[in-house]
Amino acid sequence: MLRLTFVCLCLLVLQDGTESFGSPWKMTPFGRHFGLPNVEVDFNRQHFLLNLLIQVHKPLLHEELITMGSQFNDDPRSYNEGTWRYIKDFQERVLQNRIPGPFAIFNQLDDEMPQNLLGIYRFLTMAMDWSSFQRNACYARIHFHPLLFVNALQMAVEERQDTKDLRMPVMFEVLPQLYLEKEVILAAQEITWNQLTPIRLVTPKRRWMDILLGYRNPKQSWTEEPIPTDPLIIDNERKVAYLSLDLEVNSHWNSLINRLIISIEEGKEKSNQPIIVDGDRLVAFRGSFDEVNYLNQMSLGSHFHNSKLYVYNLHQFVAALTMEDLATGQRSMDLIDPPLLTTGGVPYKGTSLNIEAVKGILDLTIDNLKEQIEMAVKLNNHSMDDLSIAGGIIGNNYLHICRQLSLAVNGHGINQPTMLGSATSNLRDPIYRSLLFRINELLQSYENADIFTEVEGEGTEPPKIVDIQVSRLVTFEEYMTTDLINLIDQQLLLSQRNNLQFLRRHLVARQRRLNHETFSIDLDIVAPEDLVAEARMYLTLPNQLTPRLHLDSFKCSLKRGLNQFERVFPTANPKHTLSELYEAAYPSTVVTSSNRFPPHLLLPRGTGDGLKLQLLVELTKWNGSELDFDEVSVPVLAKTLKDVIIFHSQA
Repeated sequence: MLRLTFVCLCLLVLQDGTESFGSPWKMTPFGRHFGLPNVEVDFNRQHFLLNLLIQVHKPLLHEELITMGSQFNDDPRSYNEGTWRYIKDFQERVLQNRIPGPFAIFNQLDDEMPQNLLGIYRFLTMAMDWSSFQRNACYARIHFHPLLFVNALQMAVEERQDTKDLRMPVMFEVLPQLYLEKEVILAAQEITWNQLTPIRLVTPKRRWMDILLGYRNPKQSWTEEPIPTDPLIIDNERKVAYLSLDLEVNSHWNSLINRLIISIEEGKEKSNQPIIVDGDRLVAFRGSFDEVNYLNQMSLGSHFHNSKLYVYNLHQFVAALTMEDLATGQRSMDLIDPPLLTTGGVPYKGTSLNIEAVKGILDLTIDNLKEQIEMAVKLNNHSMDDLSIAGGIIGNNYLHICRQLSLAVNGHGINQPTMLGSATSNLRDPIYRSLLFRINELLQSYENADIFTEVEGEGTEPPKIVDIQVSRLVTFEEYMTTDLINLIDQQLLLSQRNNLQFLRRHLVARQRRLNHETFSIDLDIVAPEDLVAEARMYLTLPNQLTPRLHLDSFKCSLKRGLNQFERVFPTANPKHTLSELYEAAYPSTVVTSSNRFPPHLLLPRGTGDGLKLQLLVELTKWNGSELDFDEVSVPVLAKTLKDVIIFHSQA
């Protein structure tokens, strides 16, 4: 009877979770989340997602997840209606070992990479329900290369109804090897487990009465080695927080290119399908030019949005980098960062060519691309504007351009990872940045000059921007930390026990990033009648219309007479780290998925004396689009310029 009583009391002690040495990692028990509806379900789903991504480049050791992903889910009933044919094709690729495994040497410019990425993406997004998604995600985590898995999972989580409220960790914490320098990676891997968690020095002999009374005072039981609770910091600070080295920009670019690749592959499939109109009639063409135009629109239309998104972000990157060069007095093309490591620990290899040889290769690449655009423009019968055609062709040929450039610059070394081979996730490569600048120049040559001029009103007086007030514009550099939990040389998931709860300290890399103080822009607009328009704001160099850095766009419901608008742009907050997401009892469901650059880079870097720019404000016709990035070729109703100065506060 005494033993039974002892066992029952021990169970009462254990029901509130294991002892965590006062650790901030202690997890709230499942099912106890402030009484909010469905919180337990969302919490479990959030932790399932994080458990897949912790130590993603190492073998999965969580027994429950291993069991879920032990076999390929080949039940057609587990997938959405009409999607089984895609899953069947993907299964054939898996059976033929055409998908790179976890420890394969992987190059993002490999010819089969787009089809593999699309296959894994469909494998995750087409799963019928949460249970099927879990099985597929675990299978992909175990059997496929971590970079392919993470890229596909990031897109799938954004699109699935049962995952779109979950929080994905930032990609430079999930796979820091792709974003941080070799020195940081190696330093993190040398950190021992004992530097992050206390060691029990003495385990005192305890009577059974001490154990029972310990339920009332659980912190009296162990003697620990003293250990600080402040983070263990690996310094990654630079003199200047350059745009091309910004972690969030590189992560954003990686996501942008992945979406472009997926849409291109889907467009290729559609272009090979029979062309049917009204379900039973083949398209009737008036001539060969009609057929060519229709096929071009079919191939471009499927990824037209992502091509425009790519072009928009390309313009943003070039504009921001140009203004940064003006502020720092240094050419960004001359900036060469220390080498990175692959997920397998292999250093990236640089090119042996000199600058002139590289420039010659870039010139040939752009000339070949321009010939393709010119041919498509000649065949166009004005159903699409030239800039849209140029953007679509550049998007459609993006990977081909990078492949040919990589072969010319780096040779045919398959087992030698190169910076260009990581072009889809890395803006720090000066050759890749130079390619982006040249593509941007090519696109500008096809811009219609009419988009920069005001249109005449159709019998009515156009609205007028009568006043612009801009508050003080100040940029500054701030410290940010990157969680390096995925670089600790320990397997954090051991069967069904999670060692994260035993960590006393966080391991982080510290670097600086550019940010801006809160500022506001006030607009006074006079309208002759009620109308709906769109206001767009850009920063430009003095007396130049290009490049233009897009600040904001918003819908204006104008009333007759004076209309006043105030736009406030707060200082950007850092995103939650992987550790913070994991230790949160209920992560916020406020998910920010933007097509634009990270908000901390809204303003270009200022200077101590003030960087002189101009604010361009345009009123355009409202086209009904709710996109959060601007679209070209929209008639301008009114525009005005205002001189602005951006200062930089040096800490």
